[in-house]
Formats: sequence, structure tokens, C-alpha cells
Amino acid sequence: MDRRTFLELLCAAGALPFLPTSESAAAPVAAGRGPLGLNLASLVYWSTERPFSNLAVGASRWRMQTRGAAFTWDEPLPPMRADGYPTVVPRGSFLESFLVWNRREQLPGELLVMYDGKGRLDYQGGARLEARTPGCDRVRNLRNDAAIIAQLVDTDAKDPLRNLRVYEHEPDGTFRKAFLDRLGGMTTLRFMDWMSTNNSPKRHWDDRPRLDVFGKAETGAPLEYMVELCNLLQLRPWFNMPHLADDAYVRRFAEGVRDTLAPSLPVYVEYSNEVWNSLFDQASYAREQGLKLGLSSNDYEAQLLYYARRTTEILSIWEEVFGKDRDRVIGVYAAHSANIWTSTTILSSEGVGDHADVLAIAPYFGAGLGSPERAEAVSGWSTDMVFEALSGEVAGENRSLIRAQADVARQHGLKLVAYEGGQHLVGHGGAENNDKLTALFIAANRDPRMGALYVDHLRNWWEAGGDVYALFSSMSEPSKWGSWGLQEYEGDAHAKWEAVRSFLR
Repeated sequence: MDRRTFLELLCAAGALPFLPTSESAAAPVAAGRGPLGLNLASLVYWSTERPFSNLAVGASRWRMQTRGAAFTWDEPLPPMRADGYPTVVPRGSFLESFLVWNRREQLPGELLVMYDGKGRLDYQGGARLEARTPGCDRVRNLRNDAAIIAQLVDTDAKDPLRNLRVYEHEPDGTFRKAFLDRLGGMTTLRFMDWMSTNNSPKRHWDDRPRLDVFGKAETGAPLEYMVELCNLLQLRPWFNMPHLADDAYVRRFAEGVRDTLAPSLPVYVEYSNEVWNSLFDQASYAREQGLKLGLSSNDYEAQLLYYARRTTEILSIWEEVFGKDRDRVIGVYAAHSANIWTSTTILSSEGVGDHADVLAIAPYFGAGLGSPERAEAVSGWSTDMVFEALSGEVAGENRSLIRAQADVARQHGLKLVAYEGGQHLVGHGGAENNDKLTALFIAANRDPRMGALYVDHLRNWWEAGGDVYALFSSMSEPSKWGSWGLQEYEGDAHAKWEAVRSFLR
């Protein structure tokens, strides 16, 4: 599963009915082409996207295992260092981490596992030990579509094994060249998944992800990595502040960006992600806070009004931190693409006009085909029938929604941006378990006609006056949870990716 379960998006669409709006057309932009951004895939060991030279950046945290017993995720850990490594391995036990999942023979036949300190690692799953030298194990990549599993069987209490890294070759920079090359032509990187935004437990600055802590599959990316990447490629970062983060967290984060991001780069700032979407923890939190503060007696309106208020508070902190450079802070207020009322409610809230720069929506197309009510019928369709339906939607309802949201943005003096978008072919509400439907949706995503639809959809966006469009998402393998990746794996000549590249060129 891609860990971006877009079941949430459509299930929540029923929170309020779609309110029809004017069909009035916006002034078209020149040449039908505008700025593109990208949502990067999560930093997890099972991802097919490998941004870092150290392939183990997204490793799972250590988990305790008892020799001869069944695998478990829940055994209590021994004494641990602040950097996420044990100071001792109890007798009869070992600690285990999934370092990286090797698929499609994308990695070389031999890998280097490097570490500081003293200890011993064994290997299971996708790797076999070939040679040891102090601080470096050479392992054979078995290319068997399995996780490369490190088992820590011994560590020196005075000089524990730590700073574990996995490389394809001797390290040369933080990021892999193949990853950097794919980002050429983009203007913006949205770090929502890198920051593990959805349902985030982070409250205080001490909770933030740190460079030296092992197991970022569960913590998300440190700020330092995100800033380094944007500085290297001169791309605008788009940060999502955790929904529970206190003011001190927000201030320290903003100070870190101010002090380290290239001065020429603006920065998009968003409070959490899809706080309108009632299946996320951040939505229920906003609803509770909105009702507690008496912002409305209506649950959903209270939720949106609290989102607007907290967004304004966060942007105020960022602007204060940036001082004379506050114009670099792009204030993001996000709403439900299919529900104009959410946009007008949020943008009309007190104080929003002083800090808002963009209205952000996710103008996906194809979501209705995966509904529980239609799943059985659609699963019997041909791909021709799928594309007939999608083409009609892109040219009709989807185009009209984009224009209507562009009208709302203009009425408030804002730009319209897409925080996410693209095709939305996925079963939900139980329909994700319909294997025929899943196979059909995967086939449609791989069809060359999907690329042509992306071209039409993006042209509609820019002709309506839309600004940056942050596509979702960079890379992932398809499953019953969706086919979100523009590419499925590195080097994939996917129709969606080729369509996007046609604009980037």
C-alpha cells in the first residue's frame, strides 16, 4: 500500500453536498502551460522511489525479536540511545530492521552496509553477507523482491553500533543523481508525505525528525534534508505544519527555513493536509477545537473555521519570523475541490484576507468510478469505456469545477493552486477489495490514453487561470489502494510521466 490511502478523499466528499456554481470562464493563460510541482513519495523502506544515496534513510525502526519465536512488532526494546540504537542486545534475542525493499532489479548486485561503532549484523530476506571489514559489510543483493533485513546480533556497550547506512557505491552527496534528474523543470516540491503529515502526533519541537535518529519510515524527513534538496535544485518548498504542533514548533521550524533556505526561494506554508477531509485525525481535531471555541454549532462548519483560524495563526508566526522578507511566505488555504462552499467559508473567515496568497484544491478526476455503488458495474467495463467516461469528465464536470474555484480565488484576490491532483481511479468503501476493478484501474493507468488525459486536464487548469499544479505523486507501485505514481519505478516510461515531461520540456 502506498500509504497515501486516497479512500479518505472520496469518502469525505459526502460531508456536504456539492453546491453548483457559475460556469463563467476565466481569462486563459498564454500557451496553455504553467508551473508544475510534485508531491514526493513517503520516506519508507518499501517505496520504489529512492531519493537518498543512503538507501536506508527510510528504514524501519529496530524491533526486538526472540530467537526461535514468531516475528513480532511489539516486543519491548532494550535500553536505547537517543539516536535510536540499542546499547545492548539481550541474550537469546536480536534486533531487526527492514532497510530497503529491493524490486525490479533496480539496485546493483552488491551493496555496502556501513556503520560506526562496534557490533555485528546478520542479513535476511533480500541480502546475504559476502565480506566484513571494520565498519563495512559487503552484501549480495539477491534480487528476490524482498526486504533487505538487518539483524543486529551484537553491539558493544561502550561503543555501540550506530549510524547505519546502505550504499550502492562509495557515497557521493546526499541525493542520488537519478532522483535529482527527474525533478528537472519542476518549480515546487510539496513535502506532505515526507513530513508524515496525516495523523501526525508531533506537538513540540523536540518531537521533530532528526538527522541522526535511525528509522525515518516512522518519523518523516528532517527539515535539513528538505531545505538541502530545494537549495540544490532551486525549487520552492511546500511545508505542512503538523496539526498538533504548538506555536514554538511552528516558530522554530520557520526560523530554520529562514536561516538555511536560499534567500531567492519563496516557501509555501500549509496547516496540515486536507483538514476538510473527515477521515483524517487532523479533521476530527479541528472539529473538536472549533466546537469547543464556539466557532459554529454546525460540526463541519466549526471544523473549517478552526482550520482557517489556525492557518492564520501559523502564517502570522511565519511572517513575523521572516520580518522584512515576509513576502517570501506564501500563505496556503486549502479547500475541498468538489465543494465550493468549503472554499468560500474558509476564505471569508476573520483574518484570512490578511495572510492568504493562494486557494489550494485537489482537482482529481475519475473518483466516482471507484464508489461502492458503481464498483460492480464498472468492474465489467473495458478500458475503452473507462476512457470514454474519463474524457467526458475532464472536458465537462472537472473543467467546470476548476473554473468555479478559479472564480472564487479571483473574488478574494488570490491565485488558485493545486496541492494535489491527477487521476483518482481507486475503489473505496469496500470496493478496493474488488480485484477486477483494481486490475481495470491499473490497466487504465498504464494505457497511453491516460497521458493524453493528463495533457487535456493540465491545459484546462492553466486556461482557467490556475497557477502551480503539484501533481500526486512522484513514484509508487499500483495496488488496490490506488495507482498514484507518475512512475511505478525508476526508469519507467509511464504514460502519465511522459505527459508531464512534455510540459517540462
